[in-house]
Amino acid sequence: MYFSISIQVQIVLAICLFYLYDAALLLKPEEGLLRPNRQGWTGLLANRGFELRQNWLLWPPILLPHQPLYKLRWNTARIELPENTALATPLNAHAASFKVFALPLYLLAALLFAALPLSLLVLHSDLAQLVCLGLIYLCTAGIGLLTLRHGRQGHSPRALARSTALQILLCPPFALNVVRKLSLAHSAPGDLLQNALALMDQPQWQQLSEQVQSTMQREILEIAELPEYAEHLTQMQEALKNLQQRCPPMKAEA
Repeated sequence: MYFSISIQVQIVLAICLFYLYDAALLLKPEEGLLRPNRQGWTGLLANRGFELRQNWLLWPPILLPHQPLYKLRWNTARIELPENTALATPLNAHAASFKVFALPLYLLAALLFAALPLSLLVLHSDLAQLVCLGLIYLCTAGIGLLTLRHGRQGHSPRALARSTALQILLCPPFALNVVRKLSLAHSAPGDLLQNALALMDQPQWQQLSEQVQSTMQREILEIAELPEYAEHLTQMQEALKNLQQRCPPMKAEA
């Protein structure tokens, strides 16, 4: 027994799969993400994803393609949290440079995931399909120009902006991830926790701090009986104390 899928359905599925594939992130254990949203900034550690060959696979919020993502490292054996919040200014300014992408990104998403499937699966109109395809490539070209402009203004490396613009012209679904690609390539001063402390409100910082404490406590338990990790264990315990000074320790689970 077998079943066939029409070419129209295959096209819609291919668009969805291309987008999800391009949006996937592979992070190292010592990496994490910072993301601005309406409430401020939020953070996520790599280990909140799926483990894959000693790395972690995760997806950002797929319905929010306009939000930049910043990939930063942190060190379980060294946590230094400065008192000043000067680190907030560069990332806030860089995140603001992506505001111009929001409208064309959501317009492209509406064309790819609503208008085109409607013309393919409901209307069955060649004219409607041609109009949709024309609007899709027009919107993609506009996003490509914005990408090149972002590089010329110095917000992103010019070589990256050019290669990304070419890539999205060749595959329009990839254009939906252009903000993430450009922001992930940005090199920010400071580490993950330093930037998080400077950028986040207290509730968001508390949540991220608890993620970090949980990760560190789990690793401490794993290496506590291993003599070869004695020095690293001491460093981790000291780093954990430094973190808990800036945030109350986690409540013990019942």
